[in-house]
Amino acid sequence: MMLVHEHATTIIRRLAALLAVLRNGPCSFDRLYRSMEDVFDGVAKESARRMINRDLAHLASLGIRVERQKRTYILRGGMPVFDKAELHALALIRDTFDERHPQAVQVSRLLQRLTEQLTEAEQRIYQRRVSRQAMVRPAIDYAPFAPIIEQLEKAIAARQPVSFVYENSRKIRRSHRYVEPYDIEFYDRHFYLVAYSERGKRVLDFRINRISDLRLLDQRLPPGTERRRHLITFRYRLTGPWVQDEISERFDEQQVIERHPDSLVIEAKGRSEFFIIQTLLRYRSHAELLHPPELRRQMMEEVRRLAEMYGVVGQGDGSSSGGVGDGGMV
Repeated sequence: MMLVHEHATTIIRRLAALLAVLRNGPCSFDRLYRSMEDVFDGVAKESARRMINRDLAHLASLGIRVERQKRTYILRGGMPVFDKAELHALALIRDTFDERHPQAVQVSRLLQRLTEQLTEAEQRIYQRRVSRQAMVRPAIDYAPFAPIIEQLEKAIAARQPVSFVYENSRKIRRSHRYVEPYDIEFYDRHFYLVAYSERGKRVLDFRINRISDLRLLDQRLPPGTERRRHLITFRYRLTGPWVQDEISERFDEQQVIERHPDSLVIEAKGRSEFFIIQTLLRYRSHAELLHPPELRRQMMEEVRRLAEMYGVVGQGDGSSSGGVGDGGMV
C-alpha cells in the first residue's frame, strides 16, 4: 500500500513540475528534461522521455491538452468548469461581437476553445439567445482592416509615430507624414484612430477604414509627450420628453445651468465640431445649439442644407462655414 502511495505522489509531483515548465511557453524535450532535473533525479534521458509521454496521457485524461509540434511541447490549457452565470457571460460575449468587428474571428476561435468540451446540458445553456444584448456592430465590415488596427496598436504600445495617406469624407486624399497615435476608439459604429497630426496641428479622429499606406516611423516618443485634445465648450437647449428624464451622458463635463418647466440649458464639452453637431441632430427639433456663435452657424448651415434637400425654403442668415465635414474629424 505504501509503494502505491509513493508512486502516486511521484506522478503528481512530476505532473505539477511538467505543467509549471509548460506554462512559460513552448518547450523542447531537452529543456523539459533540464528544468525537471530535481523530479527525474538521475533518470536517464530516454526513460524520462517515456515518462513524459505517459504523463501527457494522464493530463489528456484530465482534459489538459499538450500539443507536440516539431519536437516542441505546447500547453493548450485544461478543460475549465463553468457555472450557469459564467456560461451566460460567454454567450453574452458571443452575441456582442458582430461578424464585421475586426476581432470577430479571434473572439470566435477563443470561444470555440472554451466551449468545445461542454457537456450537453452546458451547451444548451450556452446556445440560448441572450436577451440583454449590447452588440458592437460596426456600420461597415472592419474585418479587412484588422491588419491596420494591429499595426496601429503596435505603434501605440511602442510610442512610435506613423505616417499614412488619409481620404476624408469629401474623397480628398492627403498625406500625413508625421502622426502621433494615442488611442483607437469605437463610436458612432466606426473605429477611429485618435492621434496628433503635424499637418493639422491638433489631435484629430481618423476613421480607420480611410487610412492607407500606413508606415511606422523609426522614432520613439519620449515619455510624457502625449498632446491633449482641446475640448470645445458649448451650450444647448433641450426640450421635449428628455426634460423630465435623466440626461444621457453624451458629452464630457455635462451640467444643467438653467432649468425651466419645459426646457433645460446644458453646458458641456465635446471632442469636435463634427461630433457635437451630429450628436445634437439626433434629438431632432428638441435640441438647439446656442453657443459658441461659430458652432451655431455651422449647425445652421447643416440645417439649411437639410431643408434644401427636402424642398423647404430656408431662412438662414446666408452665412456658410463649409459644413461639418472636417471639424476635428478628418
